[in-house]
Amino acid sequence: MFLAIDEVPVVLLGPKPPIAPSGWEAHWPFALLALIVIGGLTIASRQWRRRRPSLPAIIELEKALLQAEARPGEGATREVTSALRTYLAAIDTRVAASLSTEELSVRISGLAVFLPARQPLLAALRSADAAKFAGTPVELPLLLAGVREAAQRIEDARRTFGQLRR
Repeated sequence: MFLAIDEVPVVLLGPKPPIAPSGWEAHWPFALLALIVIGGLTIASRQWRRRRPSLPAIIELEKALLQAEARPGEGATREVTSALRTYLAAIDTRVAASLSTEELSVRISGLAVFLPARQPLLAALRSADAAKFAGTPVELPLLLAGVREAAQRIEDARRTFGQLRR
C-alpha cells in the first residue's frame, strides 16, 4: 500500500487511565442506608404521634380560656378568639380557623351541630372583632362567658347528634 504524502499513519497512544467512578456509584450503599434510616424514622415518628392521646377539643379550649383569663389585656381577646376558632375547626373541618366571622356565620348556618350555639358564638366573635378592628373595649369576663356558653351548647348538640368520635 502506498501512503499519500499528506496522510500520516495512525499512531496508537496506548491505554488511558481509568475514570474514577462518580460519587453515586462509589457511595450508593451509604445513600441507600441513609434513605432506609430516614424512612424508618418517619414511620416511627408517625406511629409515636398516633399513640399520644390527644385531649378532647373542649378541654383544649378550656385550658386556653383559663390562660387568657389569667393574663387580661389586649392579647387575651386574641387568645380567646384563636382558641375558639381552633375548637370549631377541631369539631368540624369545614369550619376552618382562617374564616372571617361573616364567612363562619354562613358556614355554620348549614351545620346542625352549631345551630344551638349560633347566637352566643357569633355574638362573642363579633364583640372580639369590634375590639380588634374598631378598638372598642370588650369585657373579658363577658367574652369568656359567651365562648363557654357557645362551647357548652355545641357539646350538648354533639351528644344529641352522636358526633363525639373526635
